[in-house]
Amino acid sequence: MKIRVTNLLAGALVLFSPISYAEIDISGYASFKAIANSNDQKVSYYNGLGPEGEVNTDSRESNIGIQFSTDISSKMDMTVVMSARGGPAQKYNFETEWAYANYKFNDDVSLRIGKVKGPFYMVSDYKDVGYAYPWASVPDEVYSTNPIRSVNGLDLVYQKTINDVTYLGELYYGNGTNSSYMLPTAVNDINTAFSLTGTPFAYTATSKVDFKTHDMIGFNASVAFEGMSFRIGYFDTKVDAFGQKDLDGSFGGIGMTIDKNNFVVYAEYIVRDTGPGLEMAFPDAKAGYLTLGYRMGDFLPYITGAAIGEGADKSIYAPKQTSTTLGLRYEMDDAAAFKIEAKNIKPDSYGGNAGGLFDGPITEDVTIVSVAIDVLF
Repeated sequence: MKIRVTNLLAGALVLFSPISYAEIDISGYASFKAIANSNDQKVSYYNGLGPEGEVNTDSRESNIGIQFSTDISSKMDMTVVMSARGGPAQKYNFETEWAYANYKFNDDVSLRIGKVKGPFYMVSDYKDVGYAYPWASVPDEVYSTNPIRSVNGLDLVYQKTINDVTYLGELYYGNGTNSSYMLPTAVNDINTAFSLTGTPFAYTATSKVDFKTHDMIGFNASVAFEGMSFRIGYFDTKVDAFGQKDLDGSFGGIGMTIDKNNFVVYAEYIVRDTGPGLEMAFPDAKAGYLTLGYRMGDFLPYITGAAIGEGADKSIYAPKQTSTTLGLRYEMDDAAAFKIEAKNIKPDSYGGNAGGLFDGPITEDVTIVSVAIDVLF
């Protein structure tokens, strides 16, 4: 929708304009979820999902976002996205997801300056907008591998449509402050390593680790035509974490989507490589998934197979698991969807050091059932 506000209100929304009035476009999204699982072995999942078998109706994985955008001139516009991200005990964390100015050199090339969404995955730009993809939850095996959410810096974008084919090229540089859940398989050894140096660290499997990225440089490229899209991306960065500076990390991936003649296909494959100092908390990893679906009117049944395992440098800390998900999406109306899915997880290395994306060794498969309502407004 569009509203007309004065400079005072625009300032309150962190959107400033040199003119007396600014026309601001406001849009938003929301996802609300309830989750239950069959796990009775007192181990939690990577995102903090507890081991209890009853339905979990706290705000975990629920989120609400509002986007404000305004044209400053024919060449420049600004965008701010504010979000409230759910967590345990009905708590929501409020943050600024995006906040950038966009300068248009011409119809095809623009430069974004500020805090932009990191284009690291196939659905990075709309990962929080559940309505935009088929799943109730994005495949954990792939989307747990990179906790970086945004880039503070410069983002040069080229986008052009030629003969019904849309080409996108993106080059970005910047830094950021981030946090991630501690990798369950590494908690004890990381605490031991720091105790030997006299550093007072005491992580648990549900601890979040703060870290900084800098000198990040990467690219994102895609081509889309006739209901199909293909994407490739890569970045390299320096990381400051665990009291150490200038650690090395890189991340790359390829993906494709097909939505044509009622058939729906999503596929993605990623590779994570890290250097010394990050090999326990963020070990090398490879992961991928394939989703197949078929539209039947307002219904979209789908199946997803996914896996995560060791990367280039073999590590006992690498999470290893496979999963199969059966799901159903129902279009409630033009801007709302109901979804339900059941995900059966098979952690590798039963009884060993690794338990997949769980916070400890686990000796049985686990089924997680998720119900979600996703809306746009």
